[in-house]
Amino acid sequence: MTEISKWSEWAEISTVLAATAGLWALWFAWVTYVMSVCQQNKDEFQALRSIVSGLRAELAFIKDWTGTGGKGYSEGTPPPDDWSQPSRLIWKFEIGAVSNLTRSPYLYRLGDIVEPFVQLNLWVSKLFQLYDEYRAFANSNPGVRAAPPPWYTNVILGFNVMMHVSLIGGADSKADCLYKAYNTATSALDRFEARLKPTKLPLLFWIGHVISVLCFASGVFLLYMLFH
Repeated sequence: MTEISKWSEWAEISTVLAATAGLWALWFAWVTYVMSVCQQNKDEFQALRSIVSGLRAELAFIKDWTGTGGKGYSEGTPPPDDWSQPSRLIWKFEIGAVSNLTRSPYLYRLGDIVEPFVQLNLWVSKLFQLYDEYRAFANSNPGVRAAPPPWYTNVILGFNVMMHVSLIGGADSKADCLYKAYNTATSALDRFEARLKPTKLPLLFWIGHVISVLCFASGVFLLYMLFH
């Protein structure tokens, strides 16, 4: 075998090996990309499930505060005696999952539940804002607490009626209220959770699968032809 033929043979082998390496590199790159997309979809699904669990827990926690345990506070609700007492307290609560929903990096996937929970957060904020005004008024008149005059108890009663009937509301409330916002948000979350599934790979990915398999098989075929 002449020196030229040896170099020609080595050049042919090198070309085949380089082509094989290139084909397998394409196959490996595609497999790596698909695995990363699948992992991203899995992480996103788990994050969305975590968001749903957090919202569900807070909805259960504040349910009684919204009057949803019954029919709420209708416009004809007779005011209880303690609504006229300045010592009556309402324990405020935190709804971090609800209030931080719009800051989620998965906001684009939350779709129809965003607006209902923004409204729910707004109504809770309105309730606590009015409650703070109520407590400020009650605490600014300590001298009349022992024997409150009628005007004082009427103002206290008015605050409680506004908080319960106007803001919390009930099933028959004509205007928007916390009761309705809570039930709207709960229904939206139920629908969202029922549709929540892991994101599947697009059908176009099958084209990439076929091409990557052909690349791998072509590399195997080139090696077979080279050494057969």
